[in-house]
Amino acid sequence: KIEGYTRKIGGADNLTELSHILDDIMHDTRIIQASALRSHEELASTRKQAHEAEARARKLEHELEQVSEKMHEDQLTGALNRRGMDETLEREFKRAGRAQSSLSVALLDIDNFKQLNDTLGHQGGDEALIHLTRVIKDALRPSDSVARYGGEEFLIILPETGMPEAMETLERLQRELTKKFFLHNNERKLITFSAGVALRAGDEDKEDLIGRADNAMYIAKKTGKNRVVEAK
Repeated sequence: KIEGYTRKIGGADNLTELSHILDDIMHDTRIIQASALRSHEELASTRKQAHEAEARARKLEHELEQVSEKMHEDQLTGALNRRGMDETLEREFKRAGRAQSSLSVALLDIDNFKQLNDTLGHQGGDEALIHLTRVIKDALRPSDSVARYGGEEFLIILPETGMPEAMETLERLQRELTKKFFLHNNERKLITFSAGVALRAGDEDKEDLIGRADNAMYIAKKTGKNRVVEAK
């Protein structure tokens, strides 16, 4: 259109004809401006919708992550549940294999938990489990994990940790429990545990590894409780 108007202006014979051509140019220019404004408004609207969709996607992703975490957590204590434990062990087994690093686990059981439950009631017993989990989490490294194995039993996963360091970690946990008393109805209750610690040997699977830790824990129970025993 601009090229056509250029030719018309060049061929205009008088001011009246030139005036009509300029009027046409102004008319088309206003149409172009209106079209450009609509395009700009549509682009702004589309960009706003894209930002809103992105924000909803981020919110949904965050909610899905929270749901996923809850699916891997024990509802009472906040420790990993069995599903979370299995996935963590599988991941750490692969990582240890790639890095050729040590991996230790500890299976611990609260001493005299039935007596504690009978004395404090089920709610008091639940609170004791929550207290123990909190103390364990506070004492572990960010790379370590704790899972509720069942009832009053917990499994601690210690990546890149040999037997001496693993034993020291569990003994430190025992000391922490003597400092951080469990309070029930404003009364101090001492919680102790017996534990077995196993260092993964070669390509040992999780059942055998946890089984050795379980056997060592059984020995700790049989030989006086409130002990940590190294698995054979």
